[in-house]
Amino acid sequence: MVKGFLRRLLYAGLPVPGWIRPIIVAGFRAGIAVLEAAVFIRKLFWVEPVLRSVCRSVGKGLRAERLPYIRGQGNIVLGDRVNLSGRSCFYFMSCQPGRPSIEIGDGTFIGNGCTLTAAKRISIGSRCLVSPDVRIQDNDGHLVDPAGRLAGARIGPDDAAEVVIGANVWVCAGATVLKGVRIGDNSVIGAGSVVVSDVPANSVAAGNPARVVSTLTPPAGEK
Repeated sequence: MVKGFLRRLLYAGLPVPGWIRPIIVAGFRAGIAVLEAAVFIRKLFWVEPVLRSVCRSVGKGLRAERLPYIRGQGNIVLGDRVNLSGRSCFYFMSCQPGRPSIEIGDGTFIGNGCTLTAAKRISIGSRCLVSPDVRIQDNDGHLVDPAGRLAGARIGPDDAAEVVIGANVWVCAGATVLKGVRIGDNSVIGAGSVVVSDVPANSVAAGNPARVVSTLTPPAGEK
């Protein structure tokens, strides 16, 4: 009996009379407006000034909800109208003379929880969609050689190769793009894929390792 009462209590709910629903909706919308205003104020007076100070260059129309977590020394270049959704991580590793770089083109969207790790260069073209939890790295992170790992040796120039992603590329959620990869314009990388080799333009690639599974028609005006 007690168990049945507790079950009914667990699934119970309060009735919402029709006259009060507009009030609840108005309160809900007001709460959303307050949150959006807070995000805008934080972006205007904290996020954007900090990014313009720590990045090599930041274009017009930046939209950034939160500051990315930035670790290491490198150059960050953000084009016009870049959208940094949620919070991502930008890591820099030293393996050669000069500073590594992460470059993000005009109108590109970077989803929440993405991780970009550069020892040489990661370049993402314009109008790209990088979905949440994507990982892009131009280096192995650690030595492949077991003795080197045991000795705590760092990666060298041969353990890194730049990653270049063309324009209008969609990298779906949870995908991983590894060192030395080039992805052509307009291509799509399937969710959860692991890209270890080049993907031609106007292609859909998926799987682990990712392989081209179909060909796309390029936008009008492109060959």
